[in-house]
Amino acid sequence: MLAKFILMRVAHIKLFTPIASVALLSALSMSNAWAIEECQLNKESVSPANGSTTAGKTGIMQCRDKDSGKLLREQELRAGVFMGLLRYYKDGVLYKEYSVNERGNRDGKAREFAPSGQVVREENYVNSNSRGLQREWYPNGVVRRISFIGDAPKEKASVRYTPDKQLAELECADKPLLAPHVNDAALCGFQSKPSVVQLFNDSGRLKSQFNLVAGVSQQSTYFHENGKPDTTEELTAKQRIRKIYSDTGVLRKETIWNVTEKPAVLEREVEYHESGAKLREQIFAISEKDGRKQNRLQTEASFYLNGQSKSVEKFSFDGKEESKETRRYFDNGQLASTGRYILDGRYSSRAVGVHQSFSQSGKLLSESFYDDKGRIQRERLLDESGKVLTDDLLFEDGSRKAYAK
Repeated sequence: MLAKFILMRVAHIKLFTPIASVALLSALSMSNAWAIEECQLNKESVSPANGSTTAGKTGIMQCRDKDSGKLLREQELRAGVFMGLLRYYKDGVLYKEYSVNERGNRDGKAREFAPSGQVVREENYVNSNSRGLQREWYPNGVVRRISFIGDAPKEKASVRYTPDKQLAELECADKPLLAPHVNDAALCGFQSKPSVVQLFNDSGRLKSQFNLVAGVSQQSTYFHENGKPDTTEELTAKQRIRKIYSDTGVLRKETIWNVTEKPAVLEREVEYHESGAKLREQIFAISEKDGRKQNRLQTEASFYLNGQSKSVEKFSFDGKEESKETRRYFDNGQLASTGRYILDGRYSSRAVGVHQSFSQSGKLLSESFYDDKGRIQRERLLDESGKVLTDDLLFEDGSRKAYAK
């Protein structure tokens, strides 16, 4: 399955839990905790905390700072229920307004303002959930963000701009959703040709670039501050390939997923030293366990900086047990040791079979024999000439005796 490209989720969702009117008013009053309020409704003094003063009444309640007389908020009542318009003021200047339904949840249009009166945010709510067109502006009136949120998870699209009107973020849906405010049909590659999109940070530096077809990234590049690639990603018919680079341009990590599987599964991962030498490689394969497909580590190898193999671990599963065959090497490429383990859990394993160690010249130096429960049964030590130095049976209490042929 082609993974949907999402650079950043930018929808602003604010949830209002349904609460009783008195509790809602109490919470709202906390925003002006340092002010002593005096409220009026239809030119009569009322107390939001005393439901008897507002019971059955309709109109706009105004609450002012008792000392300065500055307006703090306006709130609509309908037949004694706090619902409808709600406005907040700072120093007597409107800075936020929205509406609530009978459950106390935001419902309808909501706006926020700069001290100059410029609208800086405009959202739409349906029973506390953001829906439809959402817009934001910088205090000078330049568009900051435009987004759309539908009822389905894939019905979400957005763009964000820098103060200099450069594109900073992009989220594409399965189809264009932002027209006529933004031409996301062209930006997201829903037209006859792929779209090449560049994204910038607020200082104007290029931070990423994408090739998009029908809202899906086919190629992407993220950049270090010095302009060199940080991360690249490419999507083909069979694979998704991600590469991570140092700020000097050296490849440090490569990850490959198989996208023909649904969902995509990890196929290969390689780590590199800052010199460019390969340090570690993991290869994964799909196997079946208990009637279910699982993506499992198949081979893990590590390497010396001179390019020689340091270790190779091969994993296998016979339907009942998972095992690991281990081979370790000296930095001259000569085999150093071999062994087999049964993996009993994520952090537990037991040695089984014959484990061997060798000298750098390739001579066998030791052999350890384990039973299927991981208990060592016999141990042989040899010198470089092949002469047996010791050959003992080992017992559970730690004692030993010479092995008798």
